[in-house]
Amino acid sequence: MSKLRTAATIALTLLAVAVLAHTTARTSRFQLIGTMHRRAPLEERWLALTFDDGPHPIYTPQILELLAEHHAQATFFVVGQRAWEHPELVQRILSEGHEIGNHSWSHERMVLKSPAWVRDEVERTDALLRDLGVPEPIHFRAPFGKKLLVLPWVLWRMDKADILFDVVPVPQDYLHGDPELIAADIQRKARPGSIVVLHDSGGERPETVEATRMVLETMGAEGWRFATVAQLLERAAASATPDLPRSSP
Repeated sequence: MSKLRTAATIALTLLAVAVLAHTTARTSRFQLIGTMHRRAPLEERWLALTFDDGPHPIYTPQILELLAEHHAQATFFVVGQRAWEHPELVQRILSEGHEIGNHSWSHERMVLKSPAWVRDEVERTDALLRDLGVPEPIHFRAPFGKKLLVLPWVLWRMDKADILFDVVPVPQDYLHGDPELIAADIQRKARPGSIVVLHDSGGERPETVEATRMVLETMGAEGWRFATVAQLLERAAASATPDLPRSSP
């Protein structure tokens, strides 16, 4: 019986470790090491629209046209391979005042990988983006939002934050959901300083384009302003800095 109890205890422990690892890899609410941002602590109605997996030769330009029409800015977390295939789109995104972020080179899940492999994915994409004129700091977002221990550790060693999100629309845009439902869910979940995740590539994305149009029109009319992640974090840092006392004349 003692052997059975020992075996059962080991099995339950392994199961608990597996569940914890799975939860830690999936969650956008915390990570065990390094810096992670899922929103910016703001009181004003600012939010960041972010677009993953691009650039795409059809859908990225359509989204850029919408952003320009509404005088909005956004952050595009690009995949290194796709940026290498479409450097002109990376440069167009930059020239129109938007932010470019690093979404890895290959868009593979970055869990259960070696530190060397993870670092190469990040550094290779950073190097390409710098060559295309992307300024530092280049923010990073994990593919699929997945992380465990190795990725946060590598990012910490590189002094690079992991930018996740606090608004994931349901239905998710990459599942080809109804654009009206996607836009309505973003509107319902957004709060000042929110970071919204959408996708401009990785498949056909007409729903994302239409949902983006609805969000810009509806929320813009309600007084929301759309900024890059960098701008959102800068505003939060500035609002958190106490005013310095003025010296007497």
